[in-house]
Amino acid sequence: MPTTATSQLIFFIAAIVVSSAVAGVFVGTVLKLSDDIKHKANDIDKTVNTQIAIINDPSAMPYNSSANTTIIYVKNIGSTSLDPNATRVLIDGNYSASDNLTFRLLDNASAWTNEVTLEITIGNVTLSSGDHQAKVVVQFGRSATLKFKI
Repeated sequence: MPTTATSQLIFFIAAIVVSSAVAGVFVGTVLKLSDDIKHKANDIDKTVNTQIAIINDPSAMPYNSSANTTIIYVKNIGSTSLDPNATRVLIDGNYSASDNLTFRLLDNASAWTNEVTLEITIGNVTLSSGDHQAKVVVQFGRSATLKFKI
């Protein structure tokens, strides 16, 4: 009889050790999954709250043909503060390199927050008479497009 009790005690202790290890793995996995969901929710929140609008007049686009520059005015209409230096511009589908872009916040703003307009001067761009398209892409993948005439 004592040997049966001893072997049952050994099996019981082994079962407790194995179940504790399995529980530890499950707890770790659930905590990691919870953190991943929290980070993804924060990213989605920023994406949803990020909105911009190009506010240029499409029939009177400021283009200087002798200096090969054009100016785009982009207003932050979302609740997320944006970094102008993370802004990218495409004119007629052609990427404008960051060294051809100059950013200036209007109305003496110190940050590109809600209702603040960013003036983007694009250098080294040649536009012929006719229809064109400008696309501005900001953080979190948000973009705005404007079709305009020169």
